[in-house]
Amino acid sequence: MQIYRAEEVIIFQGVFDPTQISLLWLIIFLAFIIMQLFPNIPLNWMTLRTLSKIADRLRVLNEFDIRGRKTLAEQLKKYGGNVEKMNEYVQEIVEYFDIGPVERDPYGILNRLEYMLDLSRYRFKSILKTYAPNADEESLSTLENTAAVANILHLINKIGRHYYNLAKKFKNFYIAQQIEFIMPLLIDLAKNYYKALPATTQQIPIGDAIGPMVIANMFKKYGVKEVVDVGNEMIMGEALFENRRLLLLKAKGPAGRVGKPGAAVRQLVESYKELIKVIITIDAASKLEGEETGSIAQGIGAAIGDPGPEKFKIEEAALTYRIPLIAIIIKQGFNEAISPMLKQIATKVDEVIDKVEKLVREMVPEGGIALIVGIGNTLGVGNGA
Repeated sequence: MQIYRAEEVIIFQGVFDPTQISLLWLIIFLAFIIMQLFPNIPLNWMTLRTLSKIADRLRVLNEFDIRGRKTLAEQLKKYGGNVEKMNEYVQEIVEYFDIGPVERDPYGILNRLEYMLDLSRYRFKSILKTYAPNADEESLSTLENTAAVANILHLINKIGRHYYNLAKKFKNFYIAQQIEFIMPLLIDLAKNYYKALPATTQQIPIGDAIGPMVIANMFKKYGVKEVVDVGNEMIMGEALFENRRLLLLKAKGPAGRVGKPGAAVRQLVESYKELIKVIITIDAASKLEGEETGSIAQGIGAAIGDPGPEKFKIEEAALTYRIPLIAIIIKQGFNEAISPMLKQIATKVDEVIDKVEKLVREMVPEGGIALIVGIGNTLGVGNGA
């Protein structure tokens, strides 16, 4: 048996006061009884605490929404918009939406999708032209990009607020938890779109413009003196490279356009047929986390991120005449694609051109033709000729 000295007993009693221990157990017991009798109290407390956190973050989304509206209003005023009705104009633009075609009957869905996309853009530009009567065609295309960003910022804000109000209405902790989890993603998305606003208002190239930028630099490198408008908001320049013809295609700049590259490719393939030995598409592509921004990869297929119609036209044209379809992508994050172009992306232009030249040497015999397409938003990228 262990024997304690008197001093140790005194210290032991001083640290562990039996009165304190009894009080602690009483509090635990009472808390347990309350949780048994009123099980919703802890859950409701956690719900209110979570909703309070979400409300703070919603203020951030709302601020981005307000700034997007303000920027859009300033641009409309710049092009003659009615100041007295500006709030009404902005509200209509940010609430604009598309309804996609029915997909249960897939027959002809790409044609219907293309029709709805064309109709939506025509209607959207018509609204902008009405509210900004002094905008010319170039300014209107750039204004369309600004309006699209403001529209998305408003949508993100509405989505966050919707789920917040839903959780608050039903006092549902699990809905509140879900919106708390995705709120950082919504804020990051809104922040990235907001960064795109200066690019749209000042015609600064964005990350997605790397494809058109490659073509514009090829115009300069090969001394293209004249570019031809081939329709569908696309332009083409022709160059000679080591006794091979290069058809260089991009959207018409420097306004914010993507054009309809699929329609232009199909048109050119129908004109030159078997003389075209390769179709090379160049575009920005989303990178995976951990991949280096600006890294270049090569593969087969059509490098184009449209909803389907333009990609289908390129594939169909290539299939009809059995033309090899090569894709070159420049990897970047989504935030980098819609924001002003980073240096590590812009400096890859020459490397991409080197890869294109290597492909042309390998796949196109002398006297043959290579069709090279720079896919992407040509915002801030001139026609280069």
